[in-house]
Amino acid sequence: MEQYADLDNLSPPVLGVYKYWLTLPKCAGLPLKSSLDPVDIPTEHLPHVFLVQLEENPFAALIRLQGTYINHSIGEYFTNKYIDESTFGESATAILAGYEEAAQKRVAYVSHEEVYGISGQIMLVEAIHLPMVDEEGNVNYFLGALSRISGATNHDHEFRGRRWDVKAVSNIA
Repeated sequence: MEQYADLDNLSPPVLGVYKYWLTLPKCAGLPLKSSLDPVDIPTEHLPHVFLVQLEENPFAALIRLQGTYINHSIGEYFTNKYIDESTFGESATAILAGYEEAAQKRVAYVSHEEVYGISGQIMLVEAIHLPMVDEEGNVNYFLGALSRISGATNHDHEFRGRRWDVKAVSNIA
């Protein structure tokens, strides 16, 4: 039995980006990537946004954009980097598999992940992953948003994420 995300309890930036995604023009049932316009995303949510571009043969995911909130919260700058062991540690395989499955099934999903910092701190984050299509209806991007839920509040140490552990994934019905 699949678990579905509780949309009523999403963090405000994650929910805000989801609501924006719902307003976009669609092709084959999913929002068109070409209709994505950052100017239309509420400004308070922009720092939480990320955009992942998918590649085929072999399957790969390139982070095209990562908002400033994410940069500062996790201490990593992934813009124009691939999701692999150098960016997400040993969890990269599971993260990539999640994108590949969601692209094939054409579904959006929410993930809850623990991010382990080099100083021993742990941060729990919530992220939403929203598929977007080209004019032929192929899923080739995911719009997302990430928000810290708890942890890593010691401001004496800069948080630098080194390992990610996906704890839960819930599809959006």
